[in-house]
Amino acid sequence: MSDPTQEDKQQVLQDDKLKQKSNLTTHVISPRLLKAIEYQTPISEFYGKATYMSRKNEPGSLDFTLGDAHEMPSPGFVEALQRWSVPQNQGWYGYKGNLWESRTTVSTALKEKRGLSIAPEDIFMTNGTVVGLAICLQILAGEGDEIIINFPPWLGYRRMIHMSGATPVGVPVKAETFDLDLEAISSSLTERTRAIIINSPHNPTGKIFSEKTLQSLANLLTDASVRYGQPIYLISDETFSRIVFDNRPCTSPTQFYPFSFLVYGYSKTLMAPGQRIGYIALPPTMPEREQIRKMISILQGSSFGWCFPSALMQYALPDLEKLSLNIEHLQYKRDWMVKELREMGYKLQPSEGTFFLLVQSPWEDDCAFAELLASYGVFVLPGTPQEIPGYFRISLTANEDMISLSLPKFQAAREYAATNPPE
Repeated sequence: MSDPTQEDKQQVLQDDKLKQKSNLTTHVISPRLLKAIEYQTPISEFYGKATYMSRKNEPGSLDFTLGDAHEMPSPGFVEALQRWSVPQNQGWYGYKGNLWESRTTVSTALKEKRGLSIAPEDIFMTNGTVVGLAICLQILAGEGDEIIINFPPWLGYRRMIHMSGATPVGVPVKAETFDLDLEAISSSLTERTRAIIINSPHNPTGKIFSEKTLQSLANLLTDASVRYGQPIYLISDETFSRIVFDNRPCTSPTQFYPFSFLVYGYSKTLMAPGQRIGYIALPPTMPEREQIRKMISILQGSSFGWCFPSALMQYALPDLEKLSLNIEHLQYKRDWMVKELREMGYKLQPSEGTFFLLVQSPWEDDCAFAELLASYGVFVLPGTPQEIPGYFRISLTANEDMISLSLPKFQAAREYAATNPPE
């Protein structure tokens, strides 16, 4: 047999290269990102297993899981967008950062509606609460750091903290009152603690933390900051701060603590999560604010992409700021459902704010009971994936027809659960 020629060798090399090229089917993803994404939060584990939840959008299903709108948008909202969508100059839809008109609108509203004096230059416009929270975490947290969250937390906190490289540290609220457990929070503060996220009114419990509680929280954060030689920051997620019932006051913890960020988004108030606008606000007591202003401004236009609201939403904000979800109607639905569910034998307290009611599950296995309700065509979010086992959450954004249709089904599920253990 003759030795291979140079031409044969080149052909073999070429064939090997083609084979190697054809095997390049695996993407190379950042290990840091993969680690964060592959982290399984309780809610991601739930949706991975609860295949029945895919039926919630089917015709005839009654979806009480999320705070989605089940009624037409406010006419005032639509009119504002129509009015401001008409260009007034050539650059109308050009790049727009923190428009001064938006910042002054927010500053005025915070003073008039919340009693907070925050200068326009300390307000940074975002395309919603989530981006605002992400920017704060990007500024404050990194590998080895800890961020305290109160259990049950909003569903997105865990993932966001992991994406920053930090570790979430959960502190349960008090079981009987859903109030902050200040003693437990104090015990959880360490030299690695970079921040605590506070959400009031609290999703999913509906609890509004009192001025006294928030002042006490500020005091213990101050003490811990002095003890560890660096500030422990407070990130105040105030998404639901204007959705409160029974004329209750809703105090911002940022007025008691200088190292704090107020994060807000209008999607709840306007019931328009697809048209996003929000902001980060710095209290006037924050020292050396210029450094933080600079950090936020950089992150708004770089690390996460373009984090500013659309030009249209900023133009329309003076009109949008005058609008609000119908709180009286929402409270009417809350009272209606609380009354009816209690008469059926369910145990629950009226929420003080937010869109939600938190109801004790008739079965200890709240996920099993949520699946039972789904068999009747009613979809709720069980407590276990929200890190409050034994409960389920109902969204009050359901319309009145949905509530009327659901009540007999809640009754039937309650009666079945009373005589049948979960399978």
